[in-house]
Amino acid sequence: MVFAMNKSKMVNVRCPIFGFIKLDDQEREIINSPCFQRLRRIKQLSLTDMVYPSAVHTRFEHSLGVMQMASDMFDVIAGKEGNMKKLGLNDNDKEKVRKIVRLAALLHDVGHSPFSHAGEDIMPLLPKNHIDFNPDSRKIQKFEHEHYSKMAVKVIFKDIIENHRDGLGGIKVDEVLYLLKDENVTKRYYLTVFKDLVSGQADADRADYLLRDSHHLGVSYGHYDKNRLINCMTIGENDAGTPVLAIEEGGWQVAESLVLARYNMFTSVYFHKTRRIYDYHIGEALKEVLKSEGLSDGAFWPPSENISDLNEYLKFDDWKVCGALSEGRGGKHGERILNRNHYKQKGKDWQGPLTEENQQEIEDLRKKYGYEKSFVDKSVTTNWYKVNTDINIKENKTGIIIPLSKKSQIVKQIGRPEITRFYAE
Repeated sequence: MVFAMNKSKMVNVRCPIFGFIKLDDQEREIINSPCFQRLRRIKQLSLTDMVYPSAVHTRFEHSLGVMQMASDMFDVIAGKEGNMKKLGLNDNDKEKVRKIVRLAALLHDVGHSPFSHAGEDIMPLLPKNHIDFNPDSRKIQKFEHEHYSKMAVKVIFKDIIENHRDGLGGIKVDEVLYLLKDENVTKRYYLTVFKDLVSGQADADRADYLLRDSHHLGVSYGHYDKNRLINCMTIGENDAGTPVLAIEEGGWQVAESLVLARYNMFTSVYFHKTRRIYDYHIGEALKEVLKSEGLSDGAFWPPSENISDLNEYLKFDDWKVCGALSEGRGGKHGERILNRNHYKQKGKDWQGPLTEENQQEIEDLRKKYGYEKSFVDKSVTTNWYKVNTDINIKENKTGIIIPLSKKSQIVKQIGRPEITRFYAE
């Protein structure tokens, strides 16, 4: 990306998805901070370049893209008659809210772990007294990169957000954290509708990474009509009269295509059998690297308001880990990564919940190839679409909100995959 100063002190950043992204001085100071520059050294798709060699784009450029996408969506929403009034906002509020949206979108990934989501497998356990702990969940609950991002915003970027000489007066870091779904801050009802703009089923994050990943991998699976999606964004009201993010009825097909683009990217790229096994290898290698750094349990530090502890976590990026692998501190899995000698899939894809027969097949394979030299991947799954948090479609004539799953039979039937794979030497 190329920076070029113009007379208005705005900076243009060249981007393959948006053409140019404009940054003001406050945003530049955030981006130039060591914490944000770290994202240049974290690849967006971990070791996917072992399969797609050009998949070397980073969380840095993605974060800029999410900010631009969120800004474009906000501008369309704010420009439509009556939308700001529904939120209790006047024209003087618009610029401030726009800035909060931009900052939240820019910083949403700032605490990401090395090798993106592969690094989240070695996050520390979530304490039972944590506000995000779900006592009804049957899964092992761990911290996620969002927890580190929110802590970095709170500890590292608070002063730049609230006191920058060229920033908009009156913006508080808690307003940015609220859009990042931090449950510890006071609710800001005038911002609630924009939470789904930063993190939702038709959010700026998803809208950017589908196009960006497709571009860098050289595939078309994640393509959809970006301009149509942006220009159909609006505000509706649910049955309780609460403002919600919505898409105009005339653009419901682009909402459908966004869901299908995600489906296609997962089935063709993110769930690729070789890409998946490298997530396993890097996760195991990371544990060894952390142990060599004195972390005996092979897990990262929990997110902390202590700046020294937080900086210890932020020292880790792909470059640091790769350096450790080249020094031989990644164990046998690190060697496999360096030599591209990954485990191979043995047997078939087991679809759906495992039957007793399936479990026996896998057990027989583990005995055949050895427990220490094999891996069972049971996490090839995701929600293509969460019906309980439907994308809202706003009818043109009545203004009534209709869930996308009622407009689209494809989305309604898309289901949830559950695939199990066995790998071995």
